[in-house]
Amino acid sequence: MEAITRITSLRELLACCPEYWESGRQAMTDDVVAAAEGLLDGGADEVVVLDNHGSGHPENVIVDQLPDRVRAESWNVFDLPAHGVDGMLQVGYHPRAEQDGFAPHTYIPGLRLWVGDEEISESHGRIWAARTRLLGISGHARHEQTLGSLAGVPYLVVQDGTDRARADAMLPRDEARSRLRAFARETMRSANDAVAPVPPHDVLMRARVRAATETQAATMAAGGWAQHADEEFSVELATWPAAREPIAAAMAAAFEPFSDITRMDLGSPAALDALDPARREALAGRFARSL
Repeated sequence: MEAITRITSLRELLACCPEYWESGRQAMTDDVVAAAEGLLDGGADEVVVLDNHGSGHPENVIVDQLPDRVRAESWNVFDLPAHGVDGMLQVGYHPRAEQDGFAPHTYIPGLRLWVGDEEISESHGRIWAARTRLLGISGHARHEQTLGSLAGVPYLVVQDGTDRARADAMLPRDEARSRLRAFARETMRSANDAVAPVPPHDVLMRARVRAATETQAATMAAGGWAQHADEEFSVELATWPAAREPIAAAMAAAFEPFSDITRMDLGSPAALDALDPARREALAGRFARSL
């Protein structure tokens, strides 16, 4: 969601902020619909939408607006091979942790991951888990510049800027939708030439959890991580599917500073209005400071 075409503010990403409901959620839905329509134009039989954004509201995409032959599922990305998915198009991908660009992070603010010698992004982890062709990516310019082993994948830059709290949206709504639809259509038409990135195996995965507490370290240990320093952890992986539990544990550990969000009703604008404004603003500020 962070690198959706018309999103410019951190507040549009968080269900604890009015801006999420006023503009952010609709902007994400617009991009998803445009991309899905493009895939169908290009010959896809069906499009499955996996909503991976963790805003505090479980359904960032407005499913009532999805076109025919497009449906939303809550599958874990590691389960995609069992569903016979033929390809993945990644929409709205942001810079990885510690980059100069809008809302940089890897899964959860405060978490960094390396596989072998490469620091990875969410693009890496998800396509390796899916074990399918990566048709293309849309997102922030800085993400394209730091793709590493995924460099060369078709990429549509829809967002730019070096500010972590504010993005430069490059296109108005209609042009953005048209360009994203055309991009998706062309990636689908070229699907036979698309590469399925080879998942790593027999490799050391390392993690850094910023200012890890004893509770966070215990969560990491339960997920198979060995701790080497205050913020440093590692785990040996024979195959990438074996990364499923360690990554889940690392995400849970990094999420601890934001655990308030699980105790808030963020299911609608009306629910938001009923919450203490000071508490909502404190959570939004915490997110901004964590990047």
